[in-house]
Amino acid sequence: MKRQILRKRISTISFFLFPATFVYFSPYVIVDASAKGIICGSFFLFILLFIGSLFFGRAFCSWACALGGAQEILSPLKNKFAIKGRIIKWFIWVPWISTILFIAIRQGGYQEINPLFRTNHGFSLGSIYTAIAYLAVLLVLLLAQFLVGKRSFCRHICWIAPFMILGTEIRKLLKTPSLKLVKRDSPCISCKRCTKNCLMGLDVENMIKTNNMENAECILCGNCVDVCNKECIKLKFK
Repeated sequence: MKRQILRKRISTISFFLFPATFVYFSPYVIVDASAKGIICGSFFLFILLFIGSLFFGRAFCSWACALGGAQEILSPLKNKFAIKGRIIKWFIWVPWISTILFIAIRQGGYQEINPLFRTNHGFSLGSIYTAIAYLAVLLVLLLAQFLVGKRSFCRHICWIAPFMILGTEIRKLLKTPSLKLVKRDSPCISCKRCTKNCLMGLDVENMIKTNNMENAECILCGNCVDVCNKECIKLKFK
């Protein structure tokens, strides 16, 4: 369980640093910057997350995401999982990306690079408007967590997840090495510990039995690996 202790500590630290990093994850700031012909910090961040997913899948979501850390902190207060509706985030992501592209093209492309755009010397909460936006995101996360289910923000709302899902699918096509869940030779005894402890509510037991260990919603937290008494699965860079 040392891995899970480390993972939770990293994601918790990321959450407490979120007031300083908020702008770099903001879906609005990149739109505003594109309207001004500026490549901002979030532009680089989203590109890096996409590239990183080619090698590490969605591990960022469970290991380093501030909002993932917030949901982990709140998880003991809500046992219900929201399984359906994972396509909703695509109805958010596609219009958002389309808007960014449309504005950038209409602006005549990007003319300036400013990674610190809309920050106060690199820190996010430099104005009352940014603080209000930060609190609004946390409010949406809280409502999703308590009204819909655990990790609902990840499943239904997150505008960052599609970057990594696309990267994972491209990696599958290219068949390049990456971090993934791998089935071992040990027989599964159907204890369902892996499924019950999956942060994303996936049917991990069925994934093992069908030998289909890759799922677009898997965030590679390793929880299923660590709770399996028979060591049926492992995280491996393969």
